[in-house]
Amino acid sequence: MRHDTLYERLMEPLTVAALNTPANEGLVRLLSAVMEETLFQGGRACIPAVPRVGLSESLVDPAVAWLKERGSTVLTSRRVAALRDRGNSGIELSTTEGPKTADSVVLAVPPWVLSDLLPGQLCPTTFQAILNIHFRVAADCAPPGFIGLIGGTAEWVFMKPGHVSVTISAANRMVDQDAETIARAVWPDVQAVLGLSEDPLPPWRVVKERRATVAATAAQERLRPGPRTRLANVVLAGDWTNTGLPGTIEGAIRSGRTAAEELLAA
Repeated sequence: MRHDTLYERLMEPLTVAALNTPANEGLVRLLSAVMEETLFQGGRACIPAVPRVGLSESLVDPAVAWLKERGSTVLTSRRVAALRDRGNSGIELSTTEGPKTADSVVLAVPPWVLSDLLPGQLCPTTFQAILNIHFRVAADCAPPGFIGLIGGTAEWVFMKPGHVSVTISAANRMVDQDAETIARAVWPDVQAVLGLSEDPLPPWRVVKERRATVAATAAQERLRPGPRTRLANVVLAGDWTNTGLPGTIEGAIRSGRTAAEELLAA
């Protein structure tokens, strides 16, 4: 099929970036939800928010600090192996550090983990990969920021002091290639962006997330559950739940709010 310039330079890159699914497979309703909150709202709604350091420092660490300041205890590195309903006694979590009991539980786990914890729970089954490739470069080779590419192997190039990072979405087509092949395939795109045509391949690292998001297709959309489970005091959260958005940080945040509201209402 022949596509025009608007499709090739805006609609297809936007679809792949927002849905993490090939444009010819993605669900239009999910793309429409993204566009209604961005392009259709004007330029002010399209300003990207890029963390100055990393997502941990920008989002996770402040959230943990906020919880601790209000008397919460945050426990990490304790895998939950099973979940049991104890009726009026709450929910028992079997962890690597022994059983823990809770009045209510928000399960913010991937679908394949949820299937073990709550057998029979409706869950998505098909996923799309994301590749991130990091290169060590001179700290002053480019100003911080990011650039989107059209027609290359790389899709987005993020510049930070001392390194650049490349993102490739809907990467099921490439994820099984060996890491060096992937790094060499995207390095020419980075060279073009930064004007480093004579530079050899620098130190690199390839990170493969094979199940980065649920495939944003009509079939998988029907498998995305709401927050409620068969247990009254157990709710779900995650970008893969039925948020009305594709698998994004914004969707994950909304799912957390919805889960909290459901428990408070109960």
